[in-house]
Amino acid sequence: MSRCDLHIHSRHSARSEEWLFRRLDFPDSYSDPKTLYEQLLQRGMDYVTITDHDTIEGCLQIAHLPRSFLSEQVTTYFPHDGCKLHILVWGISEQQHRDIESVRDNIIELQRFLQTAQITHAVAHPLYSVNGKLEARHLEQLILLFKHFEAINGLRDALLSDLAQTLLKQLTSEKIDELANRHKLAPTHAEPWKKVFVGGSDDHGGQFAASAFTETPSADSAEEFLEFVRTGDCNAHGQGGTPLILSHGFYNTVACFIQDRFHEKLGPSAALVEKMFSRFMEGRAPTEFTL
Repeated sequence: MSRCDLHIHSRHSARSEEWLFRRLDFPDSYSDPKTLYEQLLQRGMDYVTITDHDTIEGCLQIAHLPRSFLSEQVTTYFPHDGCKLHILVWGISEQQHRDIESVRDNIIELQRFLQTAQITHAVAHPLYSVNGKLEARHLEQLILLFKHFEAINGLRDALLSDLAQTLLKQLTSEKIDELANRHKLAPTHAEPWKKVFVGGSDDHGGQFAASAFTETPSADSAEEFLEFVRTGDCNAHGQGGTPLILSHGFYNTVACFIQDRFHEKLGPSAALVEKMFSRFMEGRAPTEFTL
């Protein structure tokens, strides 16, 4: 069998999708691409990729290393109401990245491009509302548009992953016809009631890489691995997220932010500030400790 964490971020995911991080001008991740590469192989992954937000810069830093391939997490929108979605795309070229950039503002156009180019892709965390606009009607259209869905996301609440799998496994041809008529939208793929599930850690803090992953039959190359995924010969494995995982990722990003932005200004006090924040994240009084 072959394994790959198909959803993971590096420091090249510069702008966070989290409201609090954006308000404080925190980056989305501080993870170094080469460090992630080594971690993923050490944790049993056979292939390595990085899915940063709308960029392949992190992937390019490891592109010369064996068993790696270019990928990204594409930000896209439903054209009529601006509902924001994330689509994971894998095994792309630099030119395809530029082509994706030109069509990604419209999810209908993006899906058409990915299908025509035969690029392996999936809807990331389908029940997580990125900008607060996700409704049932959007999910119904995603079902008609896409074959592949992220069924296990290692960052978001495991309940969302479990619910997504339950909903998607209960689809029938009759239900698809009902949705197609309701939205006046024809399914884009054969047997649209049969979905393909993938998994990824969605790790941002460099601590939970490979906590969720996708497994295929033994693949001799990244291209063969992705072909298995594209044709549906794969399974999602691992654990969904928990509040503890989310808070640990948040803590690691903030700790790195303090070191990066304030270490020079704070001088010797930087370690103290980090320790105080660590106690705060653990639910203890930030100032009650022995130096």
